[in-house]
Amino acid sequence: MPLATPPQQSTTPPETTCTDALLLRNYDGASPVTIDITVSEDGQPVCETTVTLDPLTIESIDLPVAPGEYRVTATTADSDAAATCDLGDAPTALAFVEAGNGIVSVVDEAY
Repeated sequence: MPLATPPQQSTTPPETTCTDALLLRNYDGASPVTIDITVSEDGQPVCETTVTLDPLTIESIDLPVAPGEYRVTATTADSDAAATCDLGDAPTALAFVEAGNGIVSVVDEAY
């Protein structure tokens, strides 16, 4: 009886997603804000997205990246900011982006 051929294993990693990797907040009470987000690894962009937040809203976004350390840059019409952030599936492994009153900020983790 011939031996069964072992199943082929893919060498391509499966799609990876960091759940709730970005937490975005617009603390301006009167105006919506549009934020351009770039996530980079070793100086190369790996993910880019644009989000428009209504006044006084919070939104979380999943990112199609593997857990790890990334440079997260946020840009609005009036301001930009960046921080090195540890992104992953742990509740605090995220980038916290706040915008309002013409200012945007990015910090690693949220408590």
